[in-house]
Amino acid sequence: MKKLLVGFIMDGKSGGIDKYLLNFLTKVSNEEVRIDFLTNEIDAELQAELKKFHSNLYAIANLKHPVSQYRQVCKIMKEEQYDAVYLNISTAIDCIAAIAAKHSGVERRMIHSHSSGNDCESALKRNLFNGIHKFCRLFLYRYGTEFYGCSVKAGEWLFPKKIVNSSKFCVIHNAVDREKYKYSVQKREEIRGSMGITDQFVIGHVGNFCYQKNHYFLLDVFEEVHKKDPNTVLLLAGDGVRFEKFRQIVAEKNLEDVVKLLGRRSDTDYLYQGMDAFLLPSNFEGLPIAGIEAQSAGLPCFMSDEITKESKITEACYFIPLKSGAKYWAEEILDNKIERQSAEFLNNAEQYDLANQDQELKSLIR
Repeated sequence: MKKLLVGFIMDGKSGGIDKYLLNFLTKVSNEEVRIDFLTNEIDAELQAELKKFHSNLYAIANLKHPVSQYRQVCKIMKEEQYDAVYLNISTAIDCIAAIAAKHSGVERRMIHSHSSGNDCESALKRNLFNGIHKFCRLFLYRYGTEFYGCSVKAGEWLFPKKIVNSSKFCVIHNAVDREKYKYSVQKREEIRGSMGITDQFVIGHVGNFCYQKNHYFLLDVFEEVHKKDPNTVLLLAGDGVRFEKFRQIVAEKNLEDVVKLLGRRSDTDYLYQGMDAFLLPSNFEGLPIAGIEAQSAGLPCFMSDEITKESKITEACYFIPLKSGAKYWAEEILDNKIERQSAEFLNNAEQYDLANQDQELKSLIR
């Protein structure tokens, strides 16, 4: 039996990497390979889910304790004798496990980039982390043997151009189960009815409340839309470090009646059905899974120009400069209203469908 060690997963619910890794596990798990995972803190619910696939979950120290993390990863690799490691990371700062893998004699070391920026609340800390990232980026690639990115932009964030432009690099897009998100009139009526929404124009967003997702600007955009069309509602799913402050700003703007804060939800496929437009004004992204999900549901999507154009899988996907301001965004949203319908996909959309990704994902456990 082959053994693969995968890093890093959080709780199975906390973002794009977690979604990708659980999709990966579901697709490639079989009796000929055992796939174990690294995390920083054991989540009991996730651990129970992984047990169904006979996968172990190992808690290791976080990056505040690099020496401890290095020793723990080396110990796990020595005891379990893995054939390969597959490290899914967002910043080159997260280089310790790759170094440990090489020093432990693991021959196949795959590194997969899932971002194009550092998500820190303060500008000072962001600049500091960007500096450390650039330093670690100089040598991270020396500890890998294969390199992947959820987009070319994500690859360029983590690896030198000589790697991204070589045969050692490959893009594996963040795919979704398109059938699960397919537009349904029945589901739309059900979810809107459960929230007391009738004929309102519903703008939606799914994502963690953090610097990356740019919720404060998103609220400014909605406020401008609401001024022009009072029959609008903002639907937000997610939580995070900015959630409480965001709630306060909503109250200060007297928008509590039209901004619905739903917290973290596991039924986002239903939530998309109740929306009329999807906003993603991110400061950066690797390749946003939520954007692919929303387009798969047939929603017109309005994304910032900081997001790679590789994210566009339907004609109704628009990229708008953040610097153009909230009023301009509002005008673009209102000028591009469409009746809800099933998505009409572009030719490149097939590579974003999990049903078509078997060969790519299974190559990782060859």
